[in-house]
Amino acid sequence: MKKLLVLVAGGLLLVGGVAEASSPEAWTQHEREVRSRCLALSGLRNAQAVGEIVGFDDRVGYDALLVRGNYAQAQMNNQTGQVLCLFDRRTRRAYISDAENLMQPRRPQSP
Repeated sequence: MKKLLVLVAGGLLLVGGVAEASSPEAWTQHEREVRSRCLALSGLRNAQAVGEIVGFDDRVGYDALLVRGNYAQAQMNNQTGQVLCLFDRRTRRAYISDAENLMQPRRPQSP
């Protein structure tokens, strides 16, 4: 009986450590959600994703997406702008920050 209990407990430990991968459909739905929330939250007209979603490790728990479009404010004269969107996979919330200088070459620092 004791051997059986040890075998069952050992088997449960092995099975409990196995992680299940998400299905392709679940990944497609997740990508749709990230794009949809980030584009809507950007506040840009004609907002479009620039490139692909960058998924960070589960320890970080965020996905990033660069969004480009036109500023909606009248004083911006339809100027093109871009924002960086971070999507929290745990809370399903998106956060936006201006990213105008994200892809600009770095200026040399003066001595």
